[in-house]
Amino acid sequence: MTIRQIEDEEYDLWILISRVYHVIAKLRKVELSKYSIAPTQSYILLIIKALGNQTTPTELSRYVYQERSSVSDILNRMEKQGLIVKTKKSGERKRVIVTITEKGEESLRLSRNRECLHKVMSSMTDEERQQLVSCLERLRDNAINELNIHEKQILPPSRISEYYHKKGSL
Repeated sequence: MTIRQIEDEEYDLWILISRVYHVIAKLRKVELSKYSIAPTQSYILLIIKALGNQTTPTELSRYVYQERSSVSDILNRMEKQGLIVKTKKSGERKRVIVTITEKGEESLRLSRNRECLHKVMSSMTDEERQQLVSCLERLRDNAINELNIHEKQILPPSRISEYYHKKGSL
């Protein structure tokens, strides 16, 4: 196989991954629209909760792999919707602490409904899911290394999922 053929196959795989992400994200968007919350907002609420319900926009940006300004824009919309509160803390330097409101907690609780994800993911066996997770984690890690990103954080899926299973925690 030539280098060109390999590069074409890699590009085709990247396109496939992108298309799969977008179609599943669209399903999730439709599912969450019933609760007037976007998938990104649901994910950010989940990260805030996993980090102890108090975090900074900078810390959030490390976990969601987005620029701080993009995360700040999302947080501003979430604050206007009453999902979070941003509190300025004084001290050595001014910091903004993000906390989930009661409305945000309710939105997070409602976002536990993941029927569309289950329907899509249930087409794979447990072994296939484990293989896919392993492959995707390897791709993620290689991409992080290529970008020379050292300050980005990875929240283990198990730590995120535990909040979906704890009664009363959401």
